[in-house]
Amino acid sequence: MTALLVYCVLVALSESGVLTLNQLVVVGLPQLVFAGSAVTCGLRATRVPADRRAWALIAAGMASYALGSLLWQLVYDGRDDVPYPGPADALWLALAPLSVAAIWLMLRARIHRRSSFLLDGAIAGLGLASVGSLMLFPRITDAAVEGSLAEIVTNFAYPVVDLGLAAAAVGAMAALGAWRQPGWVLLVTGFLAFTVADSWYLVLVIDGTFEHGGWNDASYLVADALIALAALRPEETGPPRISSTVNNREFLAPLLFSLPPLAVLVLGSLSTSPLAIVLAIGALGALAVRTALTMREVVALSDMRRVAGTDSLTGLPNRRAFYDLLERKTTGTGAVLIIDLDRFKEINDALGHQVGDELLREVATRFAARVPEPGVIARLGGDEFAVHLPLTSRDEAARTAAGLIAALEEPFTVGGTLLHVGGSIGITSLLPGTQVGRALAQADMAMYRAKTARTGFETYDDAEHSSAWDRLATIEALRLAFDRHQLSLAFQPIVDARTRQIRSVEALVRWTHPERGFVPPDVFLPLAEHAGLMPQITSIVLDLAFDEADALRRLGYNIAVSVNLSASDLMNGSLEHELAQRLARRSLPASAIKIEITESLLVDSHGRAGDFLLAVRDLGFELLVDDFGTGYSSMAYLHDLPVATLKIDRAFTSRLSTDARTGIIVASTIDMAHRLGLSVVAEGVETEEEMTWLQAGDCDLIQGYLIAKPLAAVALHAWLADQRVPREEKV
Repeated sequence: MTALLVYCVLVALSESGVLTLNQLVVVGLPQLVFAGSAVTCGLRATRVPADRRAWALIAAGMASYALGSLLWQLVYDGRDDVPYPGPADALWLALAPLSVAAIWLMLRARIHRRSSFLLDGAIAGLGLASVGSLMLFPRITDAAVEGSLAEIVTNFAYPVVDLGLAAAAVGAMAALGAWRQPGWVLLVTGFLAFTVADSWYLVLVIDGTFEHGGWNDASYLVADALIALAALRPEETGPPRISSTVNNREFLAPLLFSLPPLAVLVLGSLSTSPLAIVLAIGALGALAVRTALTMREVVALSDMRRVAGTDSLTGLPNRRAFYDLLERKTTGTGAVLIIDLDRFKEINDALGHQVGDELLREVATRFAARVPEPGVIARLGGDEFAVHLPLTSRDEAARTAAGLIAALEEPFTVGGTLLHVGGSIGITSLLPGTQVGRALAQADMAMYRAKTARTGFETYDDAEHSSAWDRLATIEALRLAFDRHQLSLAFQPIVDARTRQIRSVEALVRWTHPERGFVPPDVFLPLAEHAGLMPQITSIVLDLAFDEADALRRLGYNIAVSVNLSASDLMNGSLEHELAQRLARRSLPASAIKIEITESLLVDSHGRAGDFLLAVRDLGFELLVDDFGTGYSSMAYLHDLPVATLKIDRAFTSRLSTDARTGIIVASTIDMAHRLGLSVVAEGVETEEEMTWLQAGDCDLIQGYLIAKPLAAVALHAWLADQRVPREEKV
């Protein structure tokens, strides 16, 4: 850079007549700049990984040009028999194609598959080339066609490669949109400066006015210095970012660069420059292709946006599309409904995702038919739907909600099976200026209240806000309870109905919060299910239950511990293996643990539930069906499944002494179970009257407050001692 400044100062003084440049200045300083630029580009190629091959080509081109200049100065300058074309011409001409190749490598590394950007570069390059050829070629044509074929080819090679270099440089800049990248600006400006210097030199030679040591030589040095400065720039944080989508400014570059070719066509028709006209036509042709390609990209983008806003399962708008819709509608009034299906999770877990997906499609079809125009229904994910009813009052929204609930009353036929699914709906008003997130949260609170109260649908009111926070706080406290070991088990004895001798105990989860105190299971378990925390709770319960089974064995009691599993627990495909590992770690027999399952699991006798039941039977676990009679009418499934015991729910035993029809149902259940070789446990027995009825009805086992309340482990051990339960001798 210092050599360049010194040279420019000396040229200025020489042009003003103050001094005369000697041969050392004319030859030495330019060579110093040429060589320094080549070395700088070479160092960039060796030390910076980015664009290494491209900078190596630029360095080779710069070195070739410097070598050509040195060869001319030392060997040919001043001689009358200078060969043309000669070795120096080949060295000079090599700079442009090597630089164009370097530009292509840089361009390819950044553009990837966006061919529209390559067309932008072609439009810009061809447009610039057409302007340059219009300005330059008529001037040199007459002088260029004299001499031998080699001389004529060389005469035209200089302007052609110069225009090619300029077109490639500007085209790359346009393709990348790198107008604000300092390194690219310096590099492209350097190549353009070199093209201008070479064209200027050609014009001076044609006019016979060229002299060494003038401003034309200085312009070459400026070009070299700019390229060297580009090489010295620190490595960019990344290439110019090429978006994979179409934006509104993509048309700007090709449209601007299409103006010069149009002007060339007009002016070229008045002149004799066919090359300029051909280049201009090429630029406009590239513009036409670019426009067609962009239109195709716009159509593809429109399709992508439509697909991105559509739920692939149901064809309804998805969560993103629904949120966008509400964002646009917050200037008017309306209502928002959040719908959550009831019992869908049990069906999905029991019968598999294929059945669940088909059920969701059927539900979506029914819902869509019940939403009045111009309302919109969307699937938010899972079994959750949402409805937007513009310009709708709460009363009108409530009528729509009632219609949606009614749409679920008719059973669905999926895969030849009749399925019943319900729904819970929350309604809130969408007032002007309401934030979308707040409106959806309000509707979700109302939906949760409807699900808890089993009312079908509820409308949000401000009083719900505090209860919603209570639920969130409970969930967060439950997460902490896992780490702080706040969950424990209580054990309720199950005894022989005739002898009242204990046969097993049922493990029941308990949560004692340090501030809230005892939190009932029917409060935190539904929240845990909703928040996806059941796997953690099940794991804790299993560990504690197996530990207690081990403790009972060590105390000499041959008493099994029953643990409850829900349908969601079977989503863990390795649950049976984990049960086996827990047995092995404690050296327990499988008879020490009993597995209680919900009635919904019996439906999927050929799916995941059936595989699990067969696996645990093969491990030696006894299987019990809990709360029998409160869900599916599943007696038919008992014939093929490895179930050993039925547990009749308290909803039946509590009415035995007051409702004759209930007595008939219980008696029939006991008789059918015995015929299938199953035992029967009556849950919730609290009175002697109930006990007497069950004994007369030949019930096998009794569980309830009449025998004992759920007891902590220490209290259970004391109760066993009080009952004088026999112990086995320790070996």
